[in-house]
Amino acid sequence: MADATVDRDTRTWLETAKVYFTPVMLSMLVLGFASGLPLYMVFQKLSYWLRDVGIDRSTIGFFYWVTLAYSFKFLWAPVVDRFKIPVLHAMLGARRSWIVTAITGTVIALCLIAVTDPTGAHYRTSADGTRLAEISAGEYALLMDSLDHAITEEEVDAEEATALRQAPERGVSEDGTETAAIPVEDHRRLLQLIETDEHFSQLKEFRTFWILLPIAIAALLLAYSGATLDVAIDAWRIESAPNRMQANMAAAYSLGYRFAYLMSGLGLAISAWANWNWSFLVMAAAMAVSAFLVFFMKEPAAGAGKRELKGNFPQKVASAVWEPLYQFFALLRWWIVPVILFVMIYRMSDFTMGVMASPLYSDLGFDRAIVGGIQGGPGLIATMTGLFIGGVAVYRFGLMKAMVIGLVITFITNGAYAWLAGTAGSDEYWKLTVAIVGDNLAGGFVTTAFIAYMSSLVDPANAATQYALLASFYALVSKFLSGFSGVLADAVGWVNFFIITAGYTLPAAVLLFYLMMAGPKAAKGLHKFAERELAKPAGTTADDPPPERA
Repeated sequence: MADATVDRDTRTWLETAKVYFTPVMLSMLVLGFASGLPLYMVFQKLSYWLRDVGIDRSTIGFFYWVTLAYSFKFLWAPVVDRFKIPVLHAMLGARRSWIVTAITGTVIALCLIAVTDPTGAHYRTSADGTRLAEISAGEYALLMDSLDHAITEEEVDAEEATALRQAPERGVSEDGTETAAIPVEDHRRLLQLIETDEHFSQLKEFRTFWILLPIAIAALLLAYSGATLDVAIDAWRIESAPNRMQANMAAAYSLGYRFAYLMSGLGLAISAWANWNWSFLVMAAAMAVSAFLVFFMKEPAAGAGKRELKGNFPQKVASAVWEPLYQFFALLRWWIVPVILFVMIYRMSDFTMGVMASPLYSDLGFDRAIVGGIQGGPGLIATMTGLFIGGVAVYRFGLMKAMVIGLVITFITNGAYAWLAGTAGSDEYWKLTVAIVGDNLAGGFVTTAFIAYMSSLVDPANAATQYALLASFYALVSKFLSGFSGVLADAVGWVNFFIITAGYTLPAAVLLFYLMMAGPKAAKGLHKFAERELAKPAGTTADDPPPERA
């Protein structure tokens, strides 16, 4: 991931390979996993679940706004940097105590999501022991109408249709509403058969604000905890290794992130084998294991003195918040405007199309277990390959040229989803594989180049706060617009939606070329910060010379 303007690694290939098996790198792998899983669950799997239970696309899009917590994490990054958590701080230190606390928040949130029910159904057991879902008679009539449409479209065979038409148990709720109770499995299957926008829109009448509020609160807690976890992990990464090992740390982090993607794909398969509730509980257990492993990691020693604030309260605020931000602004001067704008829109295409990818799979009728298998198999390999190719491209062609390549392949692979939406049938998994593999390959490439660019903009002495600021801004506009992605998809249809989102790469390309042609070195990520060793890498001594300058 090195550019021609950063330190060149002088280690042999064997020495480089050994670095990835040191305790700090294995710890980074675990922390990358813990960082990625909450985002994947709220970004992809939650939207898939909501679509499966009959939630319309517009509502799903608005749910994505909870991930804005990742865009505003710079607001509380100084708190994570300075505040000592009682008891845990004495046990684990500043960084690990915040990591464990944030992971605990994600575990609680995932468990809360697992016990929520966005369908609004009431459950009871019949006299013969069958588990029943009790819904309003109006919703039942709507589901039957949707079933008639599915029969016409040959989505169900005659045997299954007959079973789904079994007469329900009729009743009256406490508020006088007529109800219909049907087996839970039949209820889930009927919801999955809903395909037309008309039926989804009509079903909104039975998905009130109070029904969806608990899952919205749990999703917000998951996003907030995940964003806080990112801040703490970034600080741990920066302070646990010297500058010349940060590329290795980033690689281990990204690999852990991909394992989280694989785990979320397993969660999708579990939702098909069992149900969504068990899927989220398994993910909560995986996060709990990550928290347990943190107790065996090493707390970084670097930065401890910096976190000790001195002086009166205004002076402490200045030291914690103002100084890192002022140093960042002073470096870029007025060029901070195009740089921040570029950071904010570079990945807008990926964000806005990504939230609607899972609902598209559901609408096309793909089996969830197979989708999860493709995402966790060929999709994961494609992502890891993209990460590697991205690193090679940055090294061979330079950072800015690699960013150009990233925009080109993002345009092509995101546009491939328009092809998928317009041509794929429910059994054409090869087309689904092409779309997922292409998108993941591009995503891995762009991730490597973009992290390298943002990292090159920050001073290692203030990396935690400055990187949190950039990481927050880079997703702010994209995630806000993603909230309207369902509205856009409803308005223009799937094919036009993905054509439009692929086109979001064009304004980013204009800004990128402007920075390349006219921007100063700092705006291009070429500023040479003062060398600052954060930690001593394995196998070296304090007397070892610094790495060569390229």
